This record gives sequence, C-alpha cells and structure tokens, in this order.
Amino acid sequence: MKLRRFLRVPLPLRVNYKLEDQEEFQKGIIEDLSWGGVFLQIDPPPSLGTRLIIQIPIPEQAIQLELWGTVVRVREKEVGKPAGVGVEFDELDHESRGHIQSLVTYWVRSLLQKIRK
Repeated sequence: MKLRRFLRVPLPLRVNYKLEDQEEFQKGIIEDLSWGGVFLQIDPPPSLGTRLIIQIPIPEQAIQLELWGTVVRVREKEVGKPAGVGVEFDELDHESRGHIQSLVTYWVRSLLQKIRK
C-alpha cells in the first residue's frame, strides 16, 4: 500500500495549463488537489517527466495562481475514467500553500451549502 505525503481533496475545477514547450494555454479539469500536486484530466496526456504550468483560479480572492510542476503519473483513457496526469508541484511557498487552502475551503463551503438546501 502506497502512503501519500499530503491529503488529496476531490476538486472538479476548470483550469488552464501549458506544457513547457507550448505557446498557448489549453483547458483541463482538476480531479483532485493537494499541497503536493494535482491530478489533471487532459487528453491526450503528456509523457512522464513533462514540465507544465497550471493556472488555478482562486474565486474568493479573485486571483489566479500559476504553479509549475512535473508529470509523475500518466493515466490513459479507461472505461469510466478520462485520461489525465498526476502533476507534482515544484516547491510551494507559504503564500501558494495559503491560496490552495483558500481554494479547498471555498469548495468545501460550496458543497456544504448545496447539502443544506
């Protein structure tokens, strides 16, 4: 059994991403997020070791976080699961960790409001 260093939070969120050697951003969807990285649904998935930048909107703060990372896992399209990649973030500073925490808090509050209705 593989233990993870960081808790993963399911967080379906549209983001923009760009591979290191590309000029234009493309659209992807976050499947889950942690302080260590993100699983990003993109098809076709890039290969292991590919570097990319992900633009993640932080709604409550009206900012867009830009994080560099490296593809550490590739999932080809399967029945019931879209293609995508696990991306390990480069070293996150304190401010970036705070923005990720704000994003998670925002989504948890949104889910709780839906449940209460």
